[in-house]
Amino acid sequence: MARRAELARAVRDDLSAAGLPVVPEDADPSVSAGARVTVDPLNDEAGGVFVHWGVRYVLRSAAMDALVGGGGPGDACIRLSGGTSNAMQDAIAEILTIAGYDVQKDANDMAPYQLAVLSRHPGPSWRDWLSEQTARRQEP
Repeated sequence: MARRAELARAVRDDLSAAGLPVVPEDADPSVSAGARVTVDPLNDEAGGVFVHWGVRYVLRSAAMDALVGGGGPGDACIRLSGGTSNAMQDAIAEILTIAGYDVQKDANDMAPYQLAVLSRHPGPSWRDWLSEQTARRQEP
């Protein structure tokens, strides 16, 4: 769990550094939008670190009402909500890949647009610059 928690923290930092809104872990999903990074504590087969893009409540509610009302893929609310989530999954996957992560899109059939973060490759990071700046400030 500690390894997964550290991986999730690094993912949050990298997405935030890239300029994406990252939803705090304890935020109520009904009033938050952005990248939600979660840690599933189950065994290695089912658990892991996941990223899901959440649209604003108003769009999510409109899409849910459309689904309940029998709306299909052509419904404007469903199309915008699903299309946004799909586009953001692609963007987040690309950002994390550039940052050195191994990711898997659509990792869970029951959670569409969920991205699994499998690992991060060791090596140079933008954090190296930050560490150098901190060290420089601490020099006498």
